[in-house]
Amino acid sequence: MKPLKILSRIGVVLLIVVAVVLVVRAVLNFTEGRALARALAELKAKGIPLTAQELAPPCPDEDNGARLWRAFEITVTIPGRRTGVPPRLTPRDKEVRGLISRAWTDFTAGKPLAPADRVALKDVILQNEKPLELVAEMGDKPCFLYRDPSQSLVESLLPDPLQMIQTTKLLFFSSLFSAEDGDVSGAITKLVTGLKFTPLMAGEGTLIAFLVSLADTRILSQALGEVCRGKALEDADLIRLISMQDPSPWRERLAAAFRGERVLFIEATEGDFKDLGSFFEGSSWWKNLGLWIIRPLLKKDMRRALPSFELLEAQAKVPYYQSRDVLRARDRQLKERPWYAFLSKMMISDSESAFMKEAMIEAIMLTSRAGLACRLYRSRNGSYPETLDALVPGILAEVPIDPFTGKPLVYRREGEGFIVYSLGSNQTDDGGRSTYMITQLVMDKDDDWAWKEDR
Repeated sequence: MKPLKILSRIGVVLLIVVAVVLVVRAVLNFTEGRALARALAELKAKGIPLTAQELAPPCPDEDNGARLWRAFEITVTIPGRRTGVPPRLTPRDKEVRGLISRAWTDFTAGKPLAPADRVALKDVILQNEKPLELVAEMGDKPCFLYRDPSQSLVESLLPDPLQMIQTTKLLFFSSLFSAEDGDVSGAITKLVTGLKFTPLMAGEGTLIAFLVSLADTRILSQALGEVCRGKALEDADLIRLISMQDPSPWRERLAAAFRGERVLFIEATEGDFKDLGSFFEGSSWWKNLGLWIIRPLLKKDMRRALPSFELLEAQAKVPYYQSRDVLRARDRQLKERPWYAFLSKMMISDSESAFMKEAMIEAIMLTSRAGLACRLYRSRNGSYPETLDALVPGILAEVPIDPFTGKPLVYRREGEGFIVYSLGSNQTDDGGRSTYMITQLVMDKDDDWAWKEDR
């Protein structure tokens, strides 16, 4: 009888413990649920979008460039790879993908294109004349919304990022070949076409869409000098390109991306966190049970994480050199969050890299803009300016400020020419050295972004 008494007492104790845990869990779930609902209601009262439908901008079909992109996807011969879908590439697809990647690698390494690759690239460009004309039409559309606004961001599809980036590279090579053949004005028209098209995907309103859009714009902006440097350019073309190298909209696009990430964060936990088991590989009943038990803590984590999006959105609107310390402090705090905060750690990851990439496009555009402005100054005055101050206000509204340092871009005359550059992410003056070599995990390079004219 004694063992039975011991076991019965243990059973009673366990039942009491389970009952206490369930009561505590129920109370916490109720209180945290109420607190989370209040936090979301406060955001809604401020007019902050909380669903994909609220986030989607007005974009009627006749104004939507994404409709043309769907037609482009059908007709183009440039292969892509949609996220999560196994590639079904023909030998020709693999050949075209390898060709574009190889040509871009050679270009960024400063190597001349192999003669066979040059011929093959021109053939691919010729085959895609009609699809590339659709790209030009897309750039003239006022909006771009590929996803279905009635679906959540979790369910929504984006344009194939690889296909979009490969298309941008092909568009660059098309403009480069036109310039080499003496049609500089035609080359510039193609670049302008691309620079009108590449920002469109950022309108999807998520961070991944923003980063793809940024990468596409960077490809054309950083290669702009290859087409223009040392070439005779008309003043009208210089003015057109200067206007296209305006980095100011990118900060608002980054802020909009964080508004979208807030929606994605909310929608990913929709349904009272009931579908979180799908987040884990090999989900099983005991994992789902564990998630059910800690659901009140997940609500607490979500409620405490929501203000992070407000901070990121605010910091996106100021120059990177002003936001850098705030972002690093915030990322350190994110790493120190408690064990149950895996959702916020997973969905609000290291943010500084996105800000640094945005600063990079600002640096590329500002140096290109300053370089083109110096060309226009010489056309009007017979020589390059002695300082960038001479460009203001006749050509530029203000002296370009390096987004990495907060100081004016470095500019100096060199013989008959000049060099102007940003110090880049390492904030070190490398003398204007500018490469595309990867030397940091989150950046393509850590030396200077430069525009140089020898004469």
